[in-house]
Amino acid sequence: MKIYFLSSRPCALMLGGVFFGMTDTFERFAEIEPKDNVFAEFIPEGALPVGFFITEKLRFSPPEHCEVYILKDGIAVYARDFPPSDFSLRIVSQERFIDNLVTVFRQGALQLSLETSKGFFVAPLPPCFETCSIRYECGLFFIEGQNALAVFTADGKRVLFETVSHYEIKNETLIATLPLSDSRKRSAECEWALTEDGCFQTSFRIRQEGTEERAEKLRDELLPYAFFESVLIGADFSEMLSDELKERAEHIKAFLGDFVSVTLTNEPQTCGLVRKKKERLFELHYFTAEVKEGKIVDIRG
Repeated sequence: MKIYFLSSRPCALMLGGVFFGMTDTFERFAEIEPKDNVFAEFIPEGALPVGFFITEKLRFSPPEHCEVYILKDGIAVYARDFPPSDFSLRIVSQERFIDNLVTVFRQGALQLSLETSKGFFVAPLPPCFETCSIRYECGLFFIEGQNALAVFTADGKRVLFETVSHYEIKNETLIATLPLSDSRKRSAECEWALTEDGCFQTSFRIRQEGTEERAEKLRDELLPYAFFESVLIGADFSEMLSDELKERAEHIKAFLGDFVSVTLTNEPQTCGLVRKKKERLFELHYFTAEVKEGKIVDIRG
């Protein structure tokens, strides 16, 4: 069985006690038979290792600190969290906005502390916020990390977490550019309406660098991903469909089912829809959107 290994921070990957290579958000993979009971271990710098045995249980029970994704050709294991090795208190960033005190600190794990009129709240933060800045807009708290943005309400609820290459706030609207694939230089341009209750996505567009001669081909390649993302966020996708398919637009959401995110594949017309089976366990279902003359004419699962 093919096992993919990814991690939220750079790690040395050990398989059966032997160094296999370095991991981060770009995966490594190995052919491993579950019956061999191989021990895998992610060893980061500045935190304790995460290890587990590779068995058939991976399909049903994710190891502690990991997320598991069931793919059509194997399993992906993403080491998301790492037990801390240092529990001393260190303030990373702190800002006061009138009666609100916002503090990002590390005491073992990286955490956010919010002291507002609605109470005192603490929330975990991923390592990409180890260096960060804090701002207050539209009644919301924005934590900007290394190519990452998190947004919290005054009652401590995280309403947005995205990898971003650029963002700005105009007229109570968050406008952000999200990288999608380095190899194809794709990015998504998204907008969210901002209120003190949260962020509500209103727009999703895909952009890809390319010459004028390739513009039409690029639009066709990008259309399936934009379509599936539009279904996910509840945006109007009818203009992406052919006239015949528009007549069945109201049934498309039911056909695709519930999913929490969309992934790219090596085939531009095929995307993986990520379904959550339970906490930290996901399964990808693949759908193909056939494009002709700039419109989606068929959707196959």
